[in-house]
Amino acid sequence: MSHDPYASSRETTEGTVYSVTGGDWDSVVTEIGATKEERVVVNMGPQHPSTHGVLRLILELEGETVTETRCGIGYLHTGIEKNCEYRTWTQGVTFVTRMDYLAPLFNEAAYCLGVEKLLGITNDVTERASVIRVLMMELNRISSHMVALGTGALELGALSPMIFAFRERELVLDIFEMVSGLRMNMAYIRPGGVAQDLPEHATSKIRETVKELRTNFKDNAKLLIGNTIWLKRTKDIGILDLAGCTTLGVTGPVLRATGMPWDLRKTQPYCGYENYDFDVVTADTSDVYGRFLIRMNELEQSLRIIEQACDKLDSLIGQPV
Repeated sequence: MSHDPYASSRETTEGTVYSVTGGDWDSVVTEIGATKEERVVVNMGPQHPSTHGVLRLILELEGETVTETRCGIGYLHTGIEKNCEYRTWTQGVTFVTRMDYLAPLFNEAAYCLGVEKLLGITNDVTERASVIRVLMMELNRISSHMVALGTGALELGALSPMIFAFRERELVLDIFEMVSGLRMNMAYIRPGGVAQDLPEHATSKIRETVKELRTNFKDNAKLLIGNTIWLKRTKDIGILDLAGCTTLGVTGPVLRATGMPWDLRKTQPYCGYENYDFDVVTADTSDVYGRFLIRMNELEQSLRIIEQACDKLDSLIGQPV
């Protein structure tokens, strides 16, 4: 076996065990220390106020510019795939919902769609169950974007947008609690449908929340869009163009910020997304500001989908889920 500086290994009774490290930063620090150049190496994470344990970065700085980085995966590897090998199809949902605690419903949906395909029951999922899945996923998209926008603003020195973003997120989490009994890690989407139907008058409550969110989103956008300080800290920063995204396999708002309208809800529809009217939001800046604008504008598209889902659910009352 060839030597891998990023993942040393040892043989055990259970097979080869890899010890994943951050790579060759020790040698990097030594080399830089031997030169007279004005460069600084910063060890960021895995326990760092801005990363919350998700990764470790060794950053090489020249002034305020990051010129090189080494990345370690931090504490994100929790052995979910191995754990699922010893569980039933249904039990697997409780594991995948924790893969990304900010977007649990998307993990559940991806897992359940795969299970349904393997079991040959894709067409057995009722329309009402599919609509509820879409409704919950779009609500989850809003709550996830709120964290991204709020914490992103906080890291750049803007406190008020973070407070307002988490205020809107609470409205969504209240709906999750009303529907599933839990605010996070719901394990609500199950192979074959969803865990339970919506409670009575749920669509009315959701419509009221949508109305409130739409008003608040417009007010929140005024805090940052056009803000001189925000523009200076986001425009032409963190450039990753289409070629870079393609090479690294980057998707989502980062890819769409390059002008590429790649959204699986349109390009490879699932859960009936082809039956909803919404736009794929793009930008052409390839920078932090473009990704910010995409997330802001995607909030309105999610609200549109949620409204359409509520209308569909009102006409599908009584269907199994």
